[in-house]
Amino acid sequence: MTFSEDYFDAIAAQYDYWKKKNAYYHENLKLLYGQFIPKGARVLEIGCGTGDILARLEPKEGRGVDVSEEMVEIARRKYAGKSNLQFEREDIFESTKMFGYPYIFLADVLEHVGGLEKFVRQLAARTDSGSTVVISVANPLWEPVLMLAEKLHMKMPEGPHTRDPIQETERIFRASGFTIVERGYRLLIPKKIPGADWLNARFHHFRFFAPLGFVIFWVLRR
Repeated sequence: MTFSEDYFDAIAAQYDYWKKKNAYYHENLKLLYGQFIPKGARVLEIGCGTGDILARLEPKEGRGVDVSEEMVEIARRKYAGKSNLQFEREDIFESTKMFGYPYIFLADVLEHVGGLEKFVRQLAARTDSGSTVVISVANPLWEPVLMLAEKLHMKMPEGPHTRDPIQETERIFRASGFTIVERGYRLLIPKKIPGADWLNARFHHFRFFAPLGFVIFWVLRR
């Protein structure tokens, strides 16, 4: 089992509630992926949850896979009328249907993987040469804040996870055969408060402030 399958099955019914509670973060995540994945593309999402980011990208053909059968069932119900979207329960280690997608993305997935190096090697092996892979995770610097927010019931319980240092994650990307095209940061302020939009639109352009961002993302190619 690659991800925390039982955990995500258990929280599936509350997943969309927590996303609405932190709508500012999730809306900005959708905008981030929209910067790198054009509408009308063929797109694969690994760790699709209940399908909202994939649906927002408006792909010509969008395939979302997740190890949680409960998450997949919710996504199927929500987007039953969208013939361009397909959701399946699948483990990347078992997958034989990842080739042929020019765009692949993983949002808030790596921290829940057991055996990151093996996972990324499998991802690289199943990614076509020239395909674009976009990955985002929460910045490890924010871990104390996230744990406090969880105790205060301000965010979804994280469940089993590990936030590897950025340098180690990038070493794994390169060792697995990926080229890092871009690394960036977003959301200095991940909640909707006065001034948040103004600061979030600007801080990542400054070298000394950018690494404080809540979200780290990478654009990779094999």
